[in-house]
This record gives sequence, C-alpha cells and structure tokens, in this order.
Amino acid sequence: MEEKVLPVKVNSINDLVRLAVSTVTPQALTYIVKFRVKEKIVIGILGVFRDYYKFYGLPLFYYYIVDPTEHPTLSEANYVVVSTGEERFEFTKQPKPGVSIPIIALSEKPSFIPDLE
Repeated sequence: MEEKVLPVKVNSINDLVRLAVSTVTPQALTYIVKFRVKEKIVIGILGVFRDYYKFYGLPLFYYYIVDPTEHPTLSEANYVVVSTGEERFEFTKQPKPGVSIPIIALSEKPSFIPDLE
C-alpha cells in the first residue's frame, strides 16, 4: 500500500502564497508545485506536520485549485513574486525584486497525492 499525503485545502490562493512566504528561510528551499487536473490547475506546497503530539511528521499537501481564467498567467509562470511592502503577488516567468518563490510544473499529479475535490 502506497502512503499518501494528507491534503489540506486552503481558503484562497492568497492563503497559499502567504503560507509559502512564511516558510522562506535561508536554510530551507521553498517551492510551489503545480499540475493540471482536468481544466483546472492545482498549486500546492508539500510539508510536514510539526509540533502536534502523535501527528508529528505527518506529510501534508496544502493546496488550492485555480480556474485558469481566474489567474491566466499561472499556466506559464515559473515564479510567484510577492511584494515585500504589502500583501500583493504576481505570477511571472522570471524572478523579480521582492520574494520570488519558484513554481515547479509537474507533468501529472503524483501518485502520493490523493484525488482532490
């Protein structure tokens, strides 16, 4: 039996970007993965549940399902660039000033991620 991550759907794309920015440190690589499911794009962050008793080490996948018409630049984006002075972000092909988080495009949904709603 293959183990799966626990999917955690966030309320908005802003919440996912905020979570990604909060994990950026000089010691750790932070990235966002994206893949297609039917006509939608799933973006997410893989993580590990820490600091909660018996659930310590539980693998998590924080995600948001995006309609491409909602964020048309996401399909071709390689980075999400977050403005450092305000809560504003954009999807871009190249890094820019601010916090640039790489987006890694996957050819398909990994088998360790369960089907998402």
